[in-house]
Amino acid sequence: MRRPRAKSALLARRSTQLKQVDLGSHDQGCSHRMREITKLFAQPLQLRLSKHGVTYGEWRFLRVLWERDGISQSELSDLLGMTSAATVFSVNLLERDGLAQRVADPRDRRRMLIHLTPKGRALRDRLLPYARHIRVAAFAGFSEREVRQLDLMLTRIKSNLGNFIREQEAPRVRRR
Repeated sequence: MRRPRAKSALLARRSTQLKQVDLGSHDQGCSHRMREITKLFAQPLQLRLSKHGVTYGEWRFLRVLWERDGISQSELSDLLGMTSAATVFSVNLLERDGLAQRVADPRDRRRMLIHLTPKGRALRDRLLPYARHIRVAAFAGFSEREVRQLDLMLTRIKSNLGNFIREQEAPRVRRR
């Protein structure tokens, strides 16, 4: 009987199958810079959100619910890329703060749908301008074309990483 390969060996083998791109000196820097930028977007936003009693974590959920009110907890988890346990915890906080409520799905009583309360809905017009203001500051000096191009490149990176992760998680067929 063959021993299963170590996960790191499997990852190494699969990563060599990917088309090699010469990243030059940017090999480590790009992902680190993206993390830094995410933090820099979040800091001023959190200061403004806190004036309304909203945390940055709640903000992420509100953003989705403003667009798709009444979705299930599992859909919310998927859209935010979070575990179901983290989503349950966050929805509990939204309920505690009077921003959302769980309602049993009328078609399947086992399934809970997350609905915004009037208070949660009303925050949209007060909070979204903060995010827009921060984005405008972040892209000062950029042309519209540069912003579009950056968005396209980030979308490609997200797609590539999603494909890579799915490939890593795909079950392998064993050969005997």
